[in-house]
Amino acid sequence: MRLELLVLVYVRSLRDSKFSLYVAVLSKLAPWFFALDHTHYSRWVPIHIRDMMMLKEQHPDIAVEFSKGGFVVHKTKRPFSAIAIDQAHEQNNKVVKGDGGAVGLLQNPKALLRWMVAGSELARIIEEFEVNYLDGGTGKASTTDRKRHEHTASAQVKFSKEVGALVQVFEEMGNLFMEESEDLLVLDSRDIADPAIVQSVRSIEKTGQDQYDKYMTERVIERTTSVFDPISKNQMPLFSRPPSRVPSKKKQTISSLRSDCTLFSRLYIACQTRDGNLDNFFKHENHAYPPSLSLLGLESFGLGQNLTLSSV
Repeated sequence: MRLELLVLVYVRSLRDSKFSLYVAVLSKLAPWFFALDHTHYSRWVPIHIRDMMMLKEQHPDIAVEFSKGGFVVHKTKRPFSAIAIDQAHEQNNKVVKGDGGAVGLLQNPKALLRWMVAGSELARIIEEFEVNYLDGGTGKASTTDRKRHEHTASAQVKFSKEVGALVQVFEEMGNLFMEESEDLLVLDSRDIADPAIVQSVRSIEKTGQDQYDKYMTERVIERTTSVFDPISKNQMPLFSRPPSRVPSKKKQTISSLRSDCTLFSRLYIACQTRDGNLDNFFKHENHAYPPSLSLLGLESFGLGQNLTLSSV
């Protein structure tokens, strides 16, 4: 829940163009990258945070512009609608490429060069035409409309139906947040989580924070370790990545017998069409490991009673 709230605050910092909130929430999100084994984000997000914190000292003019909202892109005048620069860049790429993009131009260097040079300008002309002449002929740019797509009646009706459906589920299944059990439950199915997952959930924040603090101390502040040195992974068991379970000896034995049965069936069919020396076949092991010396691939130590049985 805390991670989801941090992500929502991060989105708000972009939509509201609040640079101070952006840096603060990114500092809170960085430990989660370490805890969840996102190596590239773990390596470079702390460097980005350090650079943003030092803007006032090293580049005060840029810091002033960023504090005014210059670190995001405002494509419309609607409130709460700013987007990150890389997101705006991807949207512009889509507009420049148009229908088909560079498909079919890669074999023609001259046509590809013309597309690369004039593509962005053509996209700008088309956008201005759509804004000024396709909006009812009024010439009023749609970017000045301060209403959002959620402000329509159909969107409000849909939202009301979804809220009613959620309330109905709470009434039928009970309020899942009022559960008094100390077990960790999956909200939609009420399945009890594995103990290893419970331990991960309880320790994941501290683990990520410790790794983040160590990274900042060794690689950013003291610089005793290179930024490019490997970052160890935690590989914590999570809901989407449960711990692997070792099958029981009974299941492994049954699986081995089925494999033997399949092998013998294939051998029997092969012997129907050509001569086969079964005695020579059974002189060799038909497993990756000798069953006489191992137990399902593990070293077999044996028991004292086995000696008694063999003597009998």
